[in-house]
Parts: sequence; structure tokens; C-alpha cells
Amino acid sequence: MITENEWLGIAEERFSPYRNIITKSGYLCGTSAATTFLCYYQDYFSNTIVPEHIRKPGSQETKALQDLLRVIIQPFDFPTISLQVSHGLSRYFRLFQLPFRARQTPVGGIQRVKKRLAQGKPVIVGLMKLRGSTYGNHWVVAYAYKKDETGKEWIKIHDNWGNYRKVVPASWINATVSLP
Repeated sequence: MITENEWLGIAEERFSPYRNIITKSGYLCGTSAATTFLCYYQDYFSNTIVPEHIRKPGSQETKALQDLLRVIIQPFDFPTISLQVSHGLSRYFRLFQLPFRARQTPVGGIQRVKKRLAQGKPVIVGLMKLRGSTYGNHWVVAYAYKKDETGKEWIKIHDNWGNYRKVVPASWINATVSLP
């Protein structure tokens, strides 16, 4: 149980190595978020989730993984919905015969975020312009959550634009993609 203004989740320093994973063009934020997500899982949960010929655990070299995920998740550089990101990750897992399957929550998702962060697991989060997101519709990786003294909920994210310590309102969340 956490108290008000206490962050629940993962220490932000763990996301510093991924600060250079950015969305370089177009609508590839789903691919960038998936890259950050898989790198974290490889470094902290399962070093085989990314084959070593694509990325070595702890490496900051992520181009090969990002390029592969782009082909699998966003081959046409179109905006994505949670189904595409989760299905793309699951296709990636099948391609390498890995025992994982991505889950998605197409609407809402704050409960999924809190549950996964309580387990120390990051979550790919879709932020929505209609919910107030200054990023517009954008995929990021959430790694910490808190409720402030006024009852407002916040998440700490790696934003795929170079900021791995960004704090945004949880009310911007539209969808999530995670691993069980």
C-alpha cells in the first residue's frame, strides 16, 4: 500500500539507458515504446526476450531491435491502436518462439498500470489527445505511478522524445499494452 505523493513502480534511473530510444519520424511511437519495453525486460527480467544477435543485454545499441519491430508492428508508418501494438509484440514473440504474449486494454487502463507497476513491470501506455495529452495521441512507457494529496493520479514515463523522467496526468491514458 502506498501513501499520497509516494511513487509506486520502478526507479527512474533504470530508464536512463533507454533515453536515446526516440521516435525519429512519423507515427512510429508504438515501435519506439515497444523497443524501450523489450529492452527493459531483457535487462531486468529475461535476457532471452531479445536474441543476442539483435541486442545484447545492457547494450545501448537498439537500432536493430527498433528496425525489426517497425516491420512487425508498423510496416506502413501509420498511427497504431493498442491491438496493433500488442498483436505486433505477440508476433515478435512467436517469431523467436518465446513464451510470452502481450496483453492490451483498449480503453482506460489505469488499473492495469497500477497492477503491473506494483509488480515492478513497466507498461506501454497510449496517451490520448482528446483526454488532454499535450503529446497528442502517443505511445510511451510508464514505469511509476502516484496519487497526490488532491487525489489526482500521475504516471512517470519514458516519452520516446528524449525525456525518460516525464510526469503526466494518468487521466491522459487511453490504452495499455503489457506482459502478464
